[in-house]
Amino acid sequence: MLIGIEGGLGTGKTIMLLRYLLKDYNNKHDVYANFGIKHIKYNNLNLQELLKYEKEQLNLFNATIGIDEITVMVDCRTSMSRRNRIFSYFILQSRKRNVNVYYTSQDLSMLDKRLVAHTHIVVICEMSYNRLNEVIPNYRYYTIVDMRNRNKTSIHRFHLNISKYYSFYDTDEIIQPFMDS
Repeated sequence: MLIGIEGGLGTGKTIMLLRYLLKDYNNKHDVYANFGIKHIKYNNLNLQELLKYEKEQLNLFNATIGIDEITVMVDCRTSMSRRNRIFSYFILQSRKRNVNVYYTSQDLSMLDKRLVAHTHIVVICEMSYNRLNEVIPNYRYYTIVDMRNRNKTSIHRFHLNISKYYSFYDTDEIIQPFMDS
């Protein structure tokens, strides 16, 4: 499964990513993430290891990967890079590995188009507003667009109280840009 989570600053992207990771963790998946997660056992995702080619590549099977701010890794401006191609190969074979990949981005158009083209589900994150057009603290509005069946796309919308997820991660953690070695 490949799920992309898109939204502006502070709209709850990482919280939605965290929800997917916690669900898979509770279903006994090994979880890998490129950001710190508290209260569960997870593996630190080393992007350099993930992107080593073929036999040297991180041996990931039957796992879930969470990548926050994936733009630092597969920006559309680097689409011809070796890094983007290897990541595309990994994504294209993730089903064979039984690997779920969930990622966040502020704008899907900033990503390598091969990644976006193979994304099964897109989650759009937005602030929640009251009738006076004021932001409702601790609530976010999510739209899930499921495109697994191209003949019948399904859409699900809901509000979520995000405050119960604050203790699971540091919302101010900086995701370091990926640097080729």
